[in-house]
Amino acid sequence: MKTTYILTAVTLTALLSGCGLYSFQNSHYGKLPTNTTTNQTQELRPVTTQSYQLADSHWSDVQQIRNEATRLAGEVGNGTITKVQAAQYLNRFRLNLVGSNTVDDHIYEVYLRSAVSSQSGQISTAQSKQLIQTALEAWQQSWPTMSNKPANPAFTNFLLQTMGMSPLQ
Repeated sequence: MKTTYILTAVTLTALLSGCGLYSFQNSHYGKLPTNTTTNQTQELRPVTTQSYQLADSHWSDVQQIRNEATRLAGEVGNGTITKVQAAQYLNRFRLNLVGSNTVDDHIYEVYLRSAVSSQSGQISTAQSKQLIQTALEAWQQSWPTMSNKPANPAFTNFLLQTMGMSPLQ
């Protein structure tokens, strides 16, 4: 029984612990050589994009979700709460922190179903991770053409970073 709790804790910790924040900075525009033999230069101009911008607090919100997930993973490891309870607590935390949005709400539903199925033994840890990854990939694909992007998909970006995937921007 203790081995099951340790395995669950390790799995949840691996899934939820994540990595450091990515640093996204604005590009600098300037002159680059177009022909290295004649040293001619051409002015670079930024590509005009939509006026979409992540919320100012987005990356600190992602970090706060990561910190809470790490804390909850410790509680799962101690046997204080279950994996499903940790997922539910993490959802309440994200709703209080950033609120509800279409992307995070959908990803959380997949995350919870995956936790329930994994905890009940219906699927393996690898299958659980694959379900979440597939849902994340779907949002990555639809994000560029999405017309009403939420300003703070912090839960989704937390999971994307945790899984080593590119965040939504």
